[in-house]
Amino acid sequence: MSLLRYTALVLLLALLAGCGYSFGEGGSSVLKPEYRTVAVDEVQNPTTLAWLEPRLRKLLRDELHNRGTITWVDDKDKADALITIDIDRYYRPTAVEGADEETLLSEAIFRFSAVIRSATDNSVLWTSGEISENWPYDYGSGQEADMEVTRRGIQVLADRMTQDY
Repeated sequence: MSLLRYTALVLLLALLAGCGYSFGEGGSSVLKPEYRTVAVDEVQNPTTLAWLEPRLRKLLRDELHNRGTITWVDDKDKADALITIDIDRYYRPTAVEGADEETLLSEAIFRFSAVIRSATDNSVLWTSGEISENWPYDYGSGQEADMEVTRRGIQVLADRMTQDY
């Protein structure tokens, strides 16, 4: 392997590690090892956005799997810990209007929290505190903003789950 390729590989691995990704099991977690098999108990979604719950489930599963600190299971009966995501609010208020009152710039805002409980005795193992993300977008880009603000929110949740903040 040439020196250039070796250097590029080392830089790529360092970049991935800096983004919070790891290879294999282990890593830091706010959960004790006996509680690292996790399933979603519930997503409390008071909004009318039907796409929001399945999106959050998928994002969380993928993010935790990529980080390698949690073993994800879809069956609650096989989990040691259960996570509940409580969506406080998801909305897109108009931020700037033009002279003709057409929307020029808006913002997607996503506020939620999460609680992880023991699957055996329902005791609280960890709480995330409020997580609030927002993403500005131009007219016609609302769906892209939805995807970005939810992705960023789940990344913050996963960051908090791997730190004892």
